[in-house]
Amino acid sequence: MRRTLLAIPVLLALSACSGGAGADGAEEGSPTAPITVQVGADPEEEAVYRSLVSAYREAGGGEVDLVPVSRDDHLTRLSTAFASGDAPDVFLINYRQYAPFVQRGAVRPIGPLIEEAGVDIADYYEEPLRAFTYDGALQCMPQNISSLVVYWNRGLFARAGVPAPKADWSWEEFAATAKALTGGGVKGVGIDPSIVRMAPFVWSNGGSIVDDEAAPTSTTLHEPGARDALRSVIDLIGSGATPDKEQLAAQGLPEQFMTGKVAMFLSSRVEVPALREQRGLDFDVAGLPVMGEPASVLHSDAYCVASGSGNSAAAAKFVSYAVGQQGQTLTALGGRTVPSLRSVATSPAFLSPARAPASSQVFLDAIPHLRHTPVTPSWPEVEDVIGTQLERAFEDGVPLDEVLAEIRAQADPLLGQ
Repeated sequence: MRRTLLAIPVLLALSACSGGAGADGAEEGSPTAPITVQVGADPEEEAVYRSLVSAYREAGGGEVDLVPVSRDDHLTRLSTAFASGDAPDVFLINYRQYAPFVQRGAVRPIGPLIEEAGVDIADYYEEPLRAFTYDGALQCMPQNISSLVVYWNRGLFARAGVPAPKADWSWEEFAATAKALTGGGVKGVGIDPSIVRMAPFVWSNGGSIVDDEAAPTSTTLHEPGARDALRSVIDLIGSGATPDKEQLAAQGLPEQFMTGKVAMFLSSRVEVPALREQRGLDFDVAGLPVMGEPASVLHSDAYCVASGSGNSAAAAKFVSYAVGQQGQTLTALGGRTVPSLRSVATSPAFLSPARAPASSQVFLDAIPHLRHTPVTPSWPEVEDVIGTQLERAFEDGVPLDEVLAEIRAQADPLLGQ
């Protein structure tokens, strides 16, 4: 079942009144004052962030109260915290979800804070910086620049006698591979019915997801390039090469991949810590198949400082450490991130083939082809609508044109607000 984000704008409306000592833009507190940091993380990810916090303390950075929340509950818990006036000093959030917080005045633009702390944004990849720039200001500081990739199980490929994925493979080659891997209780590929999974194929096929990426007013998934891309995905699902509705309800795609029920699935770097912990799993990553032109979608999280924090100096110091050389090296070694800091992304901490996935270079190769979904306050709701409707087409067999019409009926008014 898909979680809904519709309550978040309402909660955030309340948060606009919760202000706090830092709302006037002045910097408060000692750089070593205690701060709270909320992150959305599964248990393996949580271990990575606890290592980061421990290293920060050992470096003399001050006390940090890490508040780990499950990824599914992160946004709701964060919004509730703002509404109750008990927001964390720092929170980690995806670029697809931060605009409502900025709109409601819950975020202090981070650019001046990290500049004063000595961070030079010229050392970082541009795409996540653009994604976290809103109203002409860098609002939050990105920790990663992941792309969407294909995770694949070496053992299942070998057992089926299927060659390893090659660079720049076509959609047709990908679909044929998925079908060849299907059998004996194994499905060839798992594909999540979300726009963040479908966008690269839409773009690769010459389509678009909205009329104007900078200021969208309507969705465009019904137009030929986008529709044909979605039709190709649905045709692959119809071939029986993907888990059915009952299998998906019983177990998520990452878990099916870890237990050998699915040979491939699409996701970002976020899966790596858990996959590394799965005993006996031999996995790697490959680039996305291409329908027309190479394309991938940005997956990036950033540290934001709450506007009501009374400890902005300490918050900025922590963020600067977390996105700096030492902090990003730690999270890269833990498998969680594709570092946004160029020097760490191209270092052995990220690229070493001794730690799975051996082909981490795939993430960096995708950077020239990265695009991001719209950054607008209504986007979380729009994304939820699209995902719910695509789920009907993917899992329930509802005709694609009926689903696309429903997306326009429900999502376009949200974009037009």
